[in-house]
Amino acid sequence: MPDPIINIVIPVSKNAYVVGLFEMLEDLECDVETTNLLTYVDGGLELFQKVRNLTNKSKFKQRLCVYRKKGNPSVSSIFRRRKRIGDIHKEIKQYLGDCDYVFLVEDDTRFDSDTLEKLLSNYRLVQKFGEVDNAGFVSGVQLGRWGFAHIGAWEVDNVEDPASISSVSKGEGIREVDAAGLYCCLVSRSNYLNGTFEPFGKILGPDFTFGLSLRRKGLVHIIDFDIKCDHLTKKEPVTFDNTEIIKIRFDKTDNARFGWELKQL
Repeated sequence: MPDPIINIVIPVSKNAYVVGLFEMLEDLECDVETTNLLTYVDGGLELFQKVRNLTNKSKFKQRLCVYRKKGNPSVSSIFRRRKRIGDIHKEIKQYLGDCDYVFLVEDDTRFDSDTLEKLLSNYRLVQKFGEVDNAGFVSGVQLGRWGFAHIGAWEVDNVEDPASISSVSKGEGIREVDAAGLYCCLVSRSNYLNGTFEPFGKILGPDFTFGLSLRRKGLVHIIDFDIKCDHLTKKEPVTFDNTEIIKIRFDKTDNARFGWELKQL
């Protein structure tokens, strides 16, 4: 059986993390003959030129760097920022090309060199679990750096119409979830193309809506606590070793701003 074709997809907007990002990619264990790289730059022309040069020098089979000609990534509200992230993923779809899997990475994420191999192994386990291929995505785990330091993965009470949304607790091994961030996410090409990228109201981003849209099709998502990702900041990285993890929950209500009450558990 031939090795699957994997397209690594990275939206890039933060100049400070670019060099380290490409150092991590060069160390990534993969078959370079079947692994491609697509970088999508949301920033100034100087950033684009820097990322384009590093993309072209990278080890991967096919390399493409695209400049997003829609202004500066700085936005005035978190909602508009989330909308922009969703728009970026919708735009990326036209550049994706042929592949079996899409490996979604964020430019401020760092992970170990064997991460992609672990994700592929997990994805195949989900594929073999049922009589049909019901794999949605597989993901590592990462802590949020804004507000509460919660794990960036979610469980809901009802995928069709959630009334309660909880971040997951720290655990071990693999675990089913309903949604997760796109910081270290392996998904099939068809699932990426068919997923929905829109903010979830005023409380969560397009990554949550993407996960939920696939769950509504009966697909299964898993996270792997053995794939811990660092989340870079201007100071020190947010890691599982240096941060106290907070579990949070959103409850739907008519008596709160944006229609949801946030609780720390």
